Amino acid sequence: MAKKEYRYEEICRDIVAKKFAPVYIMMGDEPFFMDQITDLLLENVLEESERDFNQIIMYGADTDAASIINAARRFPMMSKYQLVVVREAQLIRDIELLSNYVKNPLMSTVLVINYKYKNLDRRKTLASATDKIGVLFESKKIPDYKMPAFISSFMQLRSVGIDGKAAQMLSDFLGNDLSRLSKELDKLALILPEKGAKRITPELV
Repeated sequence: MAKKEYRYEEICRDIVAKKFAPVYIMMGDEPFFMDQITDLLLENVLEESERDFNQIIMYGADTDAASIINAARRFPMMSKYQLVVVREAQLIRDIELLSNYVKNPLMSTVLVINYKYKNLDRRKTLASATDKIGVLFESKKIPDYKMPAFISSFMQLRSVGIDGKAAQMLSDFLGNDLSRLSKELDKLALILPEKGAKRITPELV
């Protein structure tokens, strides 16, 4: 039986609560969620003092499955975890060979694979093994009609309220470009009062 689909908010909550999976594979046509989850892992898995020895960032164009497996099988130095992040993993030609590691991962390694603008074949071993032991997250574009509700929940994560009309105005203006939306919401959050309930109104937009 297939594992349930992971929701973005769920994954973020677990990371902030320091509940890490041994493997994260993020794939799909919406890079925004992948970047946000990866940044959250970079902030939360290791303390700043542990990063020099225990954080490895690799790029798909410059690496292969064997190099990633070798990195992932290292043990951390003076830390509970090591973090291995692979960006642009869609450029790795032999990516399916990572299944040899994912079937039996090192629990002291957090391996993060960003597979952008494409999806792995869920029938193959890499996707199915990740689904059993880690987090397999498909990052999908949000349809325009769902954007106002997404904007409301996105601001809720930041402890900021937003009026329905303001959410609709932002959606009409920005479409479903989430990177641009995030920048605009950051700007709006800056002009809110420091004390009291924070809420974005149509007048502010």
